[in-house]
Formats: sequence, C-alpha cells, structure tokens
Amino acid sequence: MSEPFDVEGHELFVTCSIGIALYPRDGEDSQTLLKNADTALYRAKDLGRNNAQFYTAEMNVKAMERLMLENGLRHALERNEFLLHYQPQVDLRSGEITGMEALVRWQHPELGLVSPVRFIPVAEDSGLIISLGEWVLRTACAQNKAWQRAGLKPISVAVNLSARQFRQPNLVEMVAGILRETELDPAHLELELTESLVMQNIEVTIATLDRLKAMGIKLSIDDFGTGYSSLSYLKRFPIHTLKIDQSFVRDITTDPDDAAIAKAIISMAHDLQLRVIAEGVETEEQKSFLQQRHCDDMQGFFFSKPVPAEDFEVLLRERRCLQMADSTAALGQRTLLLLDDEENILTSLTRLLRRDGYEILKATSAAAAFDLLAGHPVGVIISDQRMPEMNGTEFLRRVKQIYPDTVRMVLSGYTDLKSVTDAINEGAVYKFLTKPWDDDLLRANIQEAFQRYELAQDNQRLSNEMASINEELNRAKRELEKRVEQKASEARHNVGVLQISQEMLEYLSVGVIGVGEDGLIAVANRKANELFDVEKRQPLVGCFALERLPAAMIECLAGAGERRSQRLENGRNVIFWSHAMGASSGSEGRVLVIVPNEESGD
Repeated sequence: MSEPFDVEGHELFVTCSIGIALYPRDGEDSQTLLKNADTALYRAKDLGRNNAQFYTAEMNVKAMERLMLENGLRHALERNEFLLHYQPQVDLRSGEITGMEALVRWQHPELGLVSPVRFIPVAEDSGLIISLGEWVLRTACAQNKAWQRAGLKPISVAVNLSARQFRQPNLVEMVAGILRETELDPAHLELELTESLVMQNIEVTIATLDRLKAMGIKLSIDDFGTGYSSLSYLKRFPIHTLKIDQSFVRDITTDPDDAAIAKAIISMAHDLQLRVIAEGVETEEQKSFLQQRHCDDMQGFFFSKPVPAEDFEVLLRERRCLQMADSTAALGQRTLLLLDDEENILTSLTRLLRRDGYEILKATSAAAAFDLLAGHPVGVIISDQRMPEMNGTEFLRRVKQIYPDTVRMVLSGYTDLKSVTDAINEGAVYKFLTKPWDDDLLRANIQEAFQRYELAQDNQRLSNEMASINEELNRAKRELEKRVEQKASEARHNVGVLQISQEMLEYLSVGVIGVGEDGLIAVANRKANELFDVEKRQPLVGCFALERLPAAMIECLAGAGERRSQRLENGRNVIFWSHAMGASSGSEGRVLVIVPNEESGD
C-alpha cells in the first residue's frame, strides 16, 4: 500500500488501517473474529491511522467502556448530569481575578465524577459534542450574567469550542442567540479555539472569526505552541489572546527549551498587540518567572483549581487576589546567588560577603537554585563545580540559556580542566576561582562581576529606550506618510470634481459669471460669453466687472440680488440675479446668473 497507484496518469497515495484477529485465539467463529478484528481496526485508527493492530482482550474492555460512556452521554443532558466548574484567570500585575474558564464535568450516577479526558473524545467522535457544547455555552453565559446582576465584579468567561462545533454552519447565529437569550454583553464572553482547529480551511476560519469579533466577542488560541500554526496566518486571525500550553510551563524554570519557547510566545504576542495567559501554573517559581517576563495573566492550581459555581462566587465576593511580591524591594539591591552542596562553605561565604551589602541567596542543590532564580532578580551567581545531581558548569550552561544577563562564576576545589575550559569558551562561565579562596581577591572579583552586570543592564536599558524612540519615530513617519497620501488623494479627487464641474458649467443653457471680492471676473461660461458677444471683444475672464457689465448688473453684484431684466448693448433682453459664494464651497465673491428673456422673444 505504500507504493503509489497510477490512475489515468496520476499518482495516488493511499493509506490503510488494519485490524487483525487470529483464529482460534481471538474467536472460533467468523462472527466473533470479524467483531474482534473490527475492534482492532478502531484501535489502529485511534493510534493515528496507517498502521496495523492485533486484537487484544483489553481492547474489548475499552470498547465496552466507550460504548457505555456513549450510551450514558446520550441521556446525560436530559438527566441534568453535567455541571460546570470555573477556574480563575489572574492578572500578573495587579493580582486580581480578570476572567475565568468554564470547564464541563460529568456527574455520572454510577461512575461518579467522570474526567473530561474520558468523555470529551467520545462526545466528539459521536457528534454529541455539538449539543453538549451549546449547553456549556448557554450555562456559562447565564451564570456570568447572574453574577453581574448580583453586583459582583464583571469579568469574562472563556468557553472552549470543539472542532465539530466550529464547523457548524449556524455557529455564529447560535452564539448570537445565546447572548440575546442570557442578555450577556458579548465583551464578557471569550471563545477558545485550539491551534490545529484554526489552521483548517483558513479562509473560512478567518471569515467566521471576523463575524464573531464583529459581535464584540473576544477570541483566544488555546494550547499555543503545541500545534502547527503558520505565523503568516496567525497575524490574519482576529484574536485577542494566546494561551501558553501547560506543557511549556511545567519545567519553565529549569528547562532552557521550555523557557525559550515561553519567552518567545510572550514577546511575539505583545508585538502583535495580543494578551498572553499561561496555563497550568502550580508554583511560586513559575509565577515569578512569568511575571518577570511580563506575561499578562495566569491560571492554574497555584491560585485555584477549577471549582463549582458556588465556590467561585465566594472568590468573587471576597475579591480574592494573588499575593504579589513588592517589585520595588530589589531596586538598587545587588543580589548574589551562592550554590554549594556543603552548608559550611555557604556559611563561610555569607559571613565574608555580608559586609559588602549584597542580598545573598543560598542553595545546596541546582533545583533549589533554579527556584531562587525564578523568584529573584539575581545579578551574579557563584557555583561549586562538583555536586551530586548536576555539576557547576552544566548548571551554569542552563542558567546562561534561561537567564543570559547573569554573570556566572565557578568556585571549586575540584578542577576538571576540559569541562571548565569548554564552559568558559561557550560563555557560560565568566571566571573560574579555586578553593581555598583569598578573601580580598574573591570580594574584588565579585565586585567586578556586579559592575559588569550593571553595565550590561544599563546598556540594555539604553538599547531598549533607543528602540522605543526609533519605533515611535517610525510610527510618526508612517502616520505622516499616511496623512500626506490621504491629502494627495483628496486633492486628486477635488481636481477631478472641479474638472467635471467646469465641464458641466460650460454646457449650461444659462450664463454664469463669477466675480471675486476685488471685482475681477474669475469665471464665465460659454453661454455668458455668447450673450456678451465675446467673439467680437476681449473674453470676460480677466476683466473687471465695472468695465464689461451694465450698471444694473454691477448694482446686483453689490448685494441687491433680486431678479431684474436688462437690455444688453447688443440688443438682447436678459433676466439676471446674483448670490454670494461660500455656503458650501468656502469661496469668496459672488455669482451672477443671466438667462435670456423668453417673453421678449430673445
């Protein structure tokens, strides 16, 4: 099957999923064998398709469990067995609850509280997710509105949309209907979509998201970084928020790759004017790390697990907040981290260095040191080399990737020349100092390290300020170019309008003469020139009105604009009147309108 099939000159590649049952182990009759082979086939599809699976007894157990769950799901809605739990989303600057995510739970009469991990895939495959998703959305919106009516702080509720829900033709109408029914302001609803979902059928997805956004609903991409987003499409999605998946948050303080991914997502999102929420935050160290990287919000067990509606209401009524560290406490303070697995070494170093006014942090393991780094703005690190779980140079290599601004030094009585040399050459280690140490030399090296750190910080601040100024200048330049283009476009439009107006004026069946404030004739159309026989005399335009127009017309131009009749020098009878310019054009002067007097026969 891996070879292509030739069909009328076209190569077609076909994959297959195979379920296998063996006689007599898996059945002694054809009906049993086919049933068990079919069970194995579904297992092959569950494992990503294009593979073969042999039947096992465990598959039957899982198939029966799945069948039981599907049958139970079909009656769960009508029996009111579903309920919602709400997990707070917390602002990492203020510590306040700014939103919540609604998460469905199934209170099964026999199995108890069933995990969504078990029943959501079954609901998705069976199509029951559509009715379940609509129930979740309606219940979450109604609950949020009820809390607002009770006088609690208005916040947003986030609801997940499954792939099947999103592909419904009437999705937008369904959401709009629920908002009308519950009377919830769309600004207090956020719809979450997975990365893989939004990357399917891009143009249709963007059109649907645009309609939802036009209603005032906020949109977010859940589990960001785990799918396959194309950045060229991401900038086109009308989204408000990116959610960092908890798989990147779990080891964010110790794994350089996870830390780099999280920092990149935060930076990219902010450059795209998007908010960032980190999921699965469970420790103080994770929270501090995200705070220092300017992540906007967090949700996770560190603040609260998902709780029933009545417990979440207590959080809102008590205005429960995340305890925030004093961000100004460490300003101007030199913070030094000491890592050594021997307590007596740490005690001696602390006693020696305390006199220099440092804030000294101590750790006896790399894990403890990473926790301290996550929660404190450390400038200089001194690490022992030979430690049981991780040697000093390996620890500092990781620190360099996660906290590149720190100045890192090794203080050790054990010299592995190759590893130390490699670390120094890679830039992971600034200096290697030996035990026993010379007190004055050690203090001088630490002083020099802090000067190096502070100089780098000052340079970085200056660079950031220059980048900010340049961005502001570029923004002003773009705005100026935009305005210049707008004015040029208006001028081109006005010229076009003027040309059309002039042409229309030329072909009017009445004479029109425009006279400026200085008495100079600025405009005279073809009919006006014809009435005054300009073929025999100088054209009207450019002459003073006093020189070319009868006294009655001069008097009319002076302000007496009522209709009058007049016989011109050439014997033609005309009717004329005038009016002042400026009502719509903003021009000055007056316009004289001249019409042949039909009653006289002219």
